Amino acid sequence: MTTDRLVDDVLALYHLIRRTSHPIHRGEMTPEQYWLLRLLCRRGALSIGELAEALGVTGSSVTTACKRLEKAGLVTRERQSDDERMVRVALTDEGNARVESWQQQRRKLLTRLLAPLDQHEQDALQQLLECILETAEVSQEVGVTQ
Repeated sequence: MTTDRLVDDVLALYHLIRRTSHPIHRGEMTPEQYWLLRLLCRRGALSIGELAEALGVTGSSVTTACKRLEKAGLVTRERQSDDERMVRVALTDEGNARVESWQQQRRKLLTRLLAPLDQHEQDALQQLLECILETAEVSQEVGVTQ
């Protein structure tokens, strides 16, 4: 049976990682802007409507976020020649670099946190994490949410 202390410690580690490495928690941007950049990085250029649907927000919210991100040099917005109403949004090279930088910062933080563990402890932790992640994947596949 999972102990309350173990659950609390895993949650504390999760929150520590987010607080220290997440651009929202460091005040760099809004949550909407962050998730918009992550989505564009994962899926490539998307229309305002596609972004709004994927993020669960209104088109006007996405437009506002995109204008700010465009001003910061992180995205481009282009009207489609065949339909002037359609605007496609894509990451710039700087936007891609920013998302990559966040991932590198998170990896560096985790490397520092794991450094006190000797190789045997790291191997044991690796096996435990693989077991947890495999169980989580199986649970997702069969629709278990709890």
